[in-house]
Amino acid sequence: MSATTISLLRAASAVLGGPRALAEQLGITPAMLSKYLADNPPLPDALLLRAVDVILADRQSPIPKAAFSVTANPKAAN
Repeated sequence: MSATTISLLRAASAVLGGPRALAEQLGITPAMLSKYLADNPPLPDALLLRAVDVILADRQSPIPKAAFSVTANPKAAN
């Protein structure tokens, strides 16, 4: 497995909130995801494409992630 594939899996994991969520999204167990990250066995192309879809969907989201953070003073908006 290339370093690019590992980076892609880690990015998809971060988008979804962690390896458990990524494994669920890919339809595999967290233990199997760990094996794929160790390149034993190599990640199948179909799962690689699903991980790419996760990242692309996140990048195309119309609502920026910052919109979900609660850092502004609500009284200041009035």
